[in-house]
Amino acid sequence: MTSLTIALTRYKEPNAILWACLAALSRQTGVKGRVILMDQMDCRETRARCEFLSGESITFDYRVVAVTGCSEARNLAVGLCETEILLWTDPDILAAPDWARILSNVLMANQADIAGGKILPLWHAKPRWYVTTRVMADHYSLMDLGDDTRPVDRLIGGSLGMHIRRLGDQARFDPRLGRQGGTLLGGIDAEFCERALANGFRVNYVGRAVVHHQIPPERTTLSWMARKFYYGGLSRGLRGGRPRPMNQARTLSDYIVLTSFAPLYLAGLWSAKRRERKPRAC
Repeated sequence: MTSLTIALTRYKEPNAILWACLAALSRQTGVKGRVILMDQMDCRETRARCEFLSGESITFDYRVVAVTGCSEARNLAVGLCETEILLWTDPDILAAPDWARILSNVLMANQADIAGGKILPLWHAKPRWYVTTRVMADHYSLMDLGDDTRPVDRLIGGSLGMHIRRLGDQARFDPRLGRQGGTLLGGIDAEFCERALANGFRVNYVGRAVVHHQIPPERTTLSWMARKFYYGGLSRGLRGGRPRPMNQARTLSDYIVLTSFAPLYLAGLWSAKRRERKPRAC
């Protein structure tokens, strides 16, 4: 039975969403693991829930951490990991019972150094047409490339795994990227995978490792979409390079959404350029 570590960071997710995620992780089969939950604030109810869910195969390690963002929390978890396999997920993810086993098997079999799985939506309310467009799949951290296992150039942190020993000092995340405070900065997973590929490591998508991303109604509003496009532009500007959508195919609905929110994406790009030009204090 593979021994592994699963790490996730809580931000402002409601208890019901987080606890559903933890319950799904407690039901992982065929592995023996420790779940490290890093919380921004001490929550007695969540601490108690972790103690209740801990069992013989899956135990929960609840930690209150003072970190500035997602990247710092992930780098902290790398330091806390005592196993060769470290899996990442998000506090609004529901993992299938065989998710951890399938991802860890691919990594342990030396088929990949970084592996990630299929991420499907779980809408908490019937979504409007514009949030189900292909262009919004990236913004909702969704990924569905079929059921096969194959090389890719990037993955998504809601379902991500790494072999820490093989990656060595590349098992780290860019502190400029990822959620920080109340922002929706992204790009953390794409930069991580691109850097690993540039250093000769293998990145594979594993279609049989399935999770569902819970999407509550407040993340389907036009104002939330506007913020996501702005921070999408800002994240791309900080990383550099050109936008590369996961799903290249576009429909009329996609072009309507792109045209409507493109000015906000461009504003994010411009903001990133301003940051680069701003003189640094001596």
